[in-house]
Formats: sequence, C-alpha cells, structure tokens
Amino acid sequence: MPHTLDIGFQLHNLSNLMKRRMEHSEVFSHMDDNVTRNNGWILNYLAHHSDRDIYQRDIENDFCIRRSTVSKVIRLMETKGLLRRETVPGDARLKKLLLTPDGEKLQAAIEREQQETERLLRRGVTEEELRIFHQVMEKFKNNIQ
Repeated sequence: MPHTLDIGFQLHNLSNLMKRRMEHSEVFSHMDDNVTRNNGWILNYLAHHSDRDIYQRDIENDFCIRRSTVSKVIRLMETKGLLRRETVPGDARLKKLLLTPDGEKLQAAIEREQQETERLLRRGVTEEELRIFHQVMEKFKNNIQ
C-alpha cells in the first residue's frame, strides 16, 4: 500500500495544514511566540467547560496527554498569565484551572480563528460523512490506546 494511503500519514498532513493555517492567522501572527496552538486548545476547553471545575487530570484525559506534559504546559500557561490554579475547599491537593482575564481575551480571539478553520474543514462534507468520520476516529483512538 502506498504510504500516502496510510492513516497516520494523512492525519499528520492534515495536522500540518491546520498548524500552518493557525500560525499564519491574524490571531497568532500578532501574539507572543510563547503562546502555542496547544495553549489555544486548552484555553477553549476551559472556556467551554466553565460550568464545572476543571482539573489537570481532565486535560490529561480529554487531550490524551501524559501527566508530566500537562503539568509542564499548565505551569508555562500560568507563567504566561493565561490561567491560574485555585485550591479547592476540602482538598488542598486539588487545584482547579481557571482562565485569567488575559486568557479569556486571548481565548475569544483564538476561538474565532478555530471556528473559521472548522467551517473550512466541514465545507462540502455531509452530516452523515461527519458522523462516520467521528465513529472512525473513535475506533482509531481506541485501537491505539
């Protein structure tokens, strides 16, 4: 089978195209080089789950990232002033993650760019194709975990 038909090859290419688009977007071209695309995904995650407490383990699980990696990313985002950790009453070990005002401002700009990328990705794709795509992606993730 030609490597261009490999699932991993196709996912890698799509990821590169999305990365290139974001890096050349209005939002990222005016941002500090220290803010990454992954920071944007985490900011959006926190904003979209603001109705409940979010902890580091939620980021680990939902993003399929190792504990040590998430710990480093969160620490850096905290240093950048994008989020803060707040101790939970009743358990000093738990620290929920909250957006700072700077994080909220940046998140809003990133979300607009991500919505535009999502719109472009979905162009010409039917709801049935999207449903099948999500089913297949879940199978891929389950197979590789």
